[in-house]
Amino acid sequence: MELLETVPNLIQMALFRVLVCLLVIAVSVNEAAHSLQKRSFVQLGCMGLFDRSKFTRLATICEDCFELYREPDIHTHCMSNCFKNNYFSKCVDALLLTNEQEELDNSVRQLYGRRK
Repeated sequence: MELLETVPNLIQMALFRVLVCLLVIAVSVNEAAHSLQKRSFVQLGCMGLFDRSKFTRLATICEDCFELYREPDIHTHCMSNCFKNNYFSKCVDALLLTNEQEELDNSVRQLYGRRK
């Protein structure tokens, strides 16, 4: 009878271990993505304050612009100089996001940072 009573406990323990493993994997993937974004941030010449949500929003605009035109250089040029370029502005226009222009400009300024 004791064996039958311990089976549910063993199943619960196994499920708990699986849950912990999945949680560890999720945290690791999230940190890897954050690290990649932070590295991209620096490589693009951004010297301001890193804000993941703002960086992701601006990068998504460049990705959407690439999807719209399917020109390989658009994505790279759009993100160059930390989004402070004519390509980014043209992508905002093409994606009909001019109503968000002020907010996007503020995000670019924050990420771009001050230059000496």
